[in-house]
Amino acid sequence: MKLLFWKTLFDFSKPEMVFDAVLRSSFINLLARGFGYLKNLAIAILLGFSYQTDAFFMALSLLGVFMIFVDVFDSIGVPNLVSVRLKNQEEFEKLAGLLLTFTTILACSLTLLAIVFFPVLLKVPFGFKKEAIYYTKESYLLLLPYLFFSFFFHHFGAILRSLRRFTIYFMGEFIFSFFSFVFMAIGLYFFRDYRVLPISFSLSQFLATLYMVYTAREHIKFKFYMDENVRLLLKHLFYLTAVYSVFYLYILVDRVFGSLLGEKGVSALTYGLLIAHAPKGVIKFEHIAITSLSEVGGAWEKLIFYTKKLILLGSVFALFFFVFSDILVSLFFGYGAFTKTDVSLTATATRFYALSLPLAFLWPVFYRTFQIKNKLEAVFFIALVGIIGNIFFNYFFVVVLKLGIIGICLGTFFGYMVLCGLSFCLLRKLDN
Repeated sequence: MKLLFWKTLFDFSKPEMVFDAVLRSSFINLLARGFGYLKNLAIAILLGFSYQTDAFFMALSLLGVFMIFVDVFDSIGVPNLVSVRLKNQEEFEKLAGLLLTFTTILACSLTLLAIVFFPVLLKVPFGFKKEAIYYTKESYLLLLPYLFFSFFFHHFGAILRSLRRFTIYFMGEFIFSFFSFVFMAIGLYFFRDYRVLPISFSLSQFLATLYMVYTAREHIKFKFYMDENVRLLLKHLFYLTAVYSVFYLYILVDRVFGSLLGEKGVSALTYGLLIAHAPKGVIKFEHIAITSLSEVGGAWEKLIFYTKKLILLGSVFALFFFVFSDILVSLFFGYGAFTKTDVSLTATATRFYALSLPLAFLWPVFYRTFQIKNKLEAVFFIALVGIIGNIFFNYFFVVVLKLGIIGICLGTFFGYMVLCGLSFCLLRKLDN
């Protein structure tokens, strides 16, 4: 029985049904999140919260400006590849080769841009002291390989998901989570040096990318051509940049305003978001739903079916985290160098970040539906309004009302309200 399970789990040759993929990916993601928890537990016990951890998490957010393009290209790939696959396998291979060419160009050029604009980005966390800025600088530079390899990881993930081989993609994420924990735990135990954190991220992403490249090796082909479909794809790239910037810029805005809270503020926000949105990280339903939604052209009935389920699921988790945040933070992280102050700050962030969990489940499904319907101009402006709204709400709650961590979390909640409310109304209008 066990042999059959592992044989099925590692069978890369067969397409998967959505229900089977949800079961497998949820199991694998649960393991990945388990190691993700152990990774963060190692940081909490061996380092605790300080300007060094604040700097590492800030560096990740700054690189998020360039990681936007990783997700954009990943999302563009799946619907287009699914559409072509349903018509002609030869055209599928041709498009896969073109996307690999674009991925390589983007990986090289954006990594170079990340280096060129490095001095400018260091001015973004305006609330940081000189000491924290120095730590941010080192972490940022050590994370550059993580950025570079992420492009190829997600490219081959898009190829495999378009072929309904979902499990491989989630196995790749598991490999990243597992090795980042191992490298961090060993490195921090022996060296107690914050630079272990960015180095572990980069090494783990390299290993996970090697796995993805190997399992999709038959699709390593470079192509370049230009036709009407490619021009449309590039047009989508422009519009989706704003859409995918929502996730990264929301986090960046939160951490920038968090830099005004003093030492430990950014780290507490990071851990609070990690705990409160952990269910979304485990389920990751949008990565699977995009395939079935693509096959039915983003039908309203299918979207409503998913919406009802996700609201119910997200609300249950949100209530749980809101009520039990203090207990959960103490239980999961309240050890070693993780002080009572760290527990209190993180529990507050967890409680109020949990409010936005149902909306965080919905937004990826909504914007992918816009993408499937080729209504990217609309979702482009919705995303811009949401980002501007998030900045406004953060400023209002943090600077004007001086609500601190609670204000930052409320800013995120109302930002998601704008995104999901506008998206739902417009999708309904499009259906009518």
